Amino acid sequence: MSGPLQVKEKKGGIMYQNVTLPFDAAHPLQVAKQGTFERWVEVNGKRRRYLVHIPHGCREAAAGIFILPPDGWTADDLLNKTHWRWLAEAEPERSRPILFFLEPQNGIWHTEEAYGCADGDVAYVEAIFHELSDRHWFNVHESSLYLYGCEEGAAIAQMSAMWNPAVYAGLCTIDAEVSDDYVQKAAQDACVNLDGFEDTTHRCGVLKSDVPLPVWMISDRTQSPEALRFWKHSICADHCVQLSGDTVAYRRTAAVPHPHNNEIAAYEVWESSLPGCAQQAGDSMLHRIWNGFLSRHRRWMGDAGGNLRMYADPLCDRHVEYHIEKIDGWLREWYTYVPECVRQQPGKPVPLVFACHGYTCNGAIYMEHSGWNRVAEENGFIVVYPTAGYGQMCTENAYCSSDNLPLPAWNIFHKDTQPEEYSFFRYLIDRTAADYPVDRTRIFATGHSLGSLMVQMLGLAMPECFAAIAPCSGILFSGLEQEPLSLPEVAARRDTLLPVWMFGGSEEAFLVPDRPVDGNRTAYSLEAWLRLNQMEPVSDWADGWHLHEDRWDDLIYRKNGMPLVGFTRVQDMPHATTEEMSRRIWNEFFSHFSRINGELVYRQNEV
Repeated sequence: MSGPLQVKEKKGGIMYQNVTLPFDAAHPLQVAKQGTFERWVEVNGKRRRYLVHIPHGCREAAAGIFILPPDGWTADDLLNKTHWRWLAEAEPERSRPILFFLEPQNGIWHTEEAYGCADGDVAYVEAIFHELSDRHWFNVHESSLYLYGCEEGAAIAQMSAMWNPAVYAGLCTIDAEVSDDYVQKAAQDACVNLDGFEDTTHRCGVLKSDVPLPVWMISDRTQSPEALRFWKHSICADHCVQLSGDTVAYRRTAAVPHPHNNEIAAYEVWESSLPGCAQQAGDSMLHRIWNGFLSRHRRWMGDAGGNLRMYADPLCDRHVEYHIEKIDGWLREWYTYVPECVRQQPGKPVPLVFACHGYTCNGAIYMEHSGWNRVAEENGFIVVYPTAGYGQMCTENAYCSSDNLPLPAWNIFHKDTQPEEYSFFRYLIDRTAADYPVDRTRIFATGHSLGSLMVQMLGLAMPECFAAIAPCSGILFSGLEQEPLSLPEVAARRDTLLPVWMFGGSEEAFLVPDRPVDGNRTAYSLEAWLRLNQMEPVSDWADGWHLHEDRWDDLIYRKNGMPLVGFTRVQDMPHATTEEMSRRIWNEFFSHFSRINGELVYRQNEV
């Protein structure tokens, strides 16, 4: 670790070692802040303290664990008297979690606090959760936030998860005693936070007890039967299996909603009886809790309440190749997914899809979230997931701030402090085609959020390289450092037809207006692509909508029978992507296009 070491001393002589690293081109994929930091939140006018430990070598978009100890323990006790810090540092760099050590005020958790108490311990946990939206100190990915608590801390962890269930990917507690009254009130309460958007009018009709959450309830001396029933109900458990002599798993066998987006194996609640496990805040159980349960689950934004899936390390998949190489003087990272059928038929040319992540993420995150690997395996094409270089977003909205840490951000505006993107993508095309039988007439690009803007810039700067593009949760955004259409590569663009299908969720209108209206940015973006594809302007944006499967509102503009420009509004979707979306993009759009000798070819009946 290089950079200035900072040692902070607080009352009582306790010191925390941490470091703030300057950007280093030789190590461009390291987070700026590492070590242990003391932080404070305000809870209804009261200041509450916690510690955050960011492991050495931790990557962007890390997992996060809220750790709540028994009464009488402090955050410093968790840091120094347990093996949590050792466990985090021992993980592979790509998997090292950020640890949040919470503590009871004056040494006592208020386990009997009323449901909805505005200044209690659940509100304290909520305040720290809301800190995660500020990426000034750390960057926890929303798919992998977990809760762990022991004894009195376990009760608060349970109560916090019941209060806001859709933001957590897993919960584990030892000796949790939660009052029946609290559980019953939570079970009957409407869930407002549905993972990425708030349903303040309860339009979706989701109760907190309806939001599935992977939970492991361990008893040393005590357990809460009502809490166990709450979580079994949340996953619609209809089956149990003995995992070991001390552990039973309750699972669901009925089909899950949106089965491409959710994985039934993630719908599980474990119950264990392990005498003595609560000693030293459950320290002897940490490896089993983290590696055996919590880290195996993810909750991805997508459908209302999020989508539960099991985690699979991409580098353990034999079909995934990891690359990190110096290109144009910069270290660049990407992942390549090669289906089994491509490996078995090395002489058969196959399509290539680029899938570009959003701001703060990386190629591995987008690989998991988007589900493109499964679509590729079924349809026989290669997917490349590049990672952007670290940079700043000089814009302000719910996801971006100029005060954020340097995090992966596509270099749309050609900053000297970041690598150039067009030469990188041209290299990736040539490199992948040299390694595998790429059909250069069928190269496509899709991406989410800032990745969607990167995809559009590829379509503006190098349209001859692609047969179609699909920006998700993305338009030609406003409020950026420059107007994207004012960049020189747009003025120099070749006169080339390029099919474009955009997607936006009904619950991300703050960034992507979910219906085009004269003067808004969605209409502006569609007008730009209609103009670039030499199509007539739209006289009435209300005309031409078609509802697909009761959720997808499609607006498609055709030229000579080809669907060249489209926008789809997805009901009840926040700023997210899903495997269902990836499947639609391939089956209904990409699979029909090719570019042969520079000319666009559309085959309506191809799949």
